[in-house]
Amino acid sequence: MDISSDISLENKGVCGSPFVTSVDSPVTILLEDLEVEGQTGLCNLLKAYEEAMEMGNEELAKVIMRCINEKASPLGGTMERVAFYWFQSGNQVDYIKQESMKNFQQAFKTFYACFPYGRFAHFAANSAILEAIMSDSRKVHILDFDIGEGVQWPSMLEAIGKLKGEMKLTSIRTNTQSYSFEETKNRLLDYANGCGLKLEVLNISIEELVWKIERSCEHEFLAFNCMVGLPHMGRQEIARGEVMQFVRDAKKLLLTNKGIITFGDGEDFLRTNVCRRFGSFFDDYITHYHALCESMERSFPETLTEARLAMESLFVGPNVSSLCWYQNWKNKRREYVFIEDIGLMGWRLSRESLMEAKDMVKERESSYNIRVEGQNNNEMVLEWKGTPLVRVSAWR
Repeated sequence: MDISSDISLENKGVCGSPFVTSVDSPVTILLEDLEVEGQTGLCNLLKAYEEAMEMGNEELAKVIMRCINEKASPLGGTMERVAFYWFQSGNQVDYIKQESMKNFQQAFKTFYACFPYGRFAHFAANSAILEAIMSDSRKVHILDFDIGEGVQWPSMLEAIGKLKGEMKLTSIRTNTQSYSFEETKNRLLDYANGCGLKLEVLNISIEELVWKIERSCEHEFLAFNCMVGLPHMGRQEIARGEVMQFVRDAKKLLLTNKGIITFGDGEDFLRTNVCRRFGSFFDDYITHYHALCESMERSFPETLTEARLAMESLFVGPNVSSLCWYQNWKNKRREYVFIEDIGLMGWRLSRESLMEAKDMVKERESSYNIRVEGQNNNEMVLEWKGTPLVRVSAWR
């Protein structure tokens, strides 16, 4: 995939003649101030953009955004790439994504195998579920919110098969379901057969699920699982309100059934931005995706830059994109609810799973760090140089 030949990657470095405005315009005055003070670096322009938005000066923000676009590059440094995905739109982005989509399945497998974000979240959640059923029952019904490609479950199928247990897997159908459930189902059934495990895979709405379980006479251990905003899920857009309704229904069902809730969140920075100003949201947003892109760059061979670009455009770019960022910010403030506010109790994550997770991300050899915190040590957090990337929690 030769993207670079069709894309201009020149960094112009200054804001030039396209930004000619009236002499009396406040936009002109503030841009002149930036130049006089020597603050034309990308980070300073991002700060100026944030301040313009805070002031409600959309005219100034648009001009600064055009200036940022001259410095942003999909093949530049970390901040240049984050700025590119945040602000760019049109032919350049469309071309990269179209070329990358030609190898989507291979890119997905490579992304999941090479980077720890999804594997860490799935391991932490699966470990909590296995520890819970070992102390209670070997007949488990997993209820997965938007199962996607189903990559979380092969290791669970293998573990349940070794325990000679029984397993049912239900995918909760969402309003934005974009994957082929039948393909996912067939892959999981094939894997289960190889593990000697009899598996039933269903796809129903949360309303149907609640109705069925409330009327069921089966005594199953219910494991409710939800993963949101993980990088490999980049092309999905799920409403937080729908997610939290799933959690509320899970809590309701656990009042009369034994079980656990596992929750993986790849947008951990939102926890600190509920009902806060745009500037706080913007700072944490940029910091989060800067850490994510930097961790990808440091964890991937320099000789495979185009492969990394393809994966960034497919799995990171859609999350960073500002095409609807402002509305997204307002919606997140309105609908984000802390899962702990729903009245659940934390399920302690074991030291054994923590040590295995640390080994998985090669903590001693990299800038990744994993820590346990939260109510009763029920949360495991993956960080890059101190910036949280993924948080997994377990509840009952």
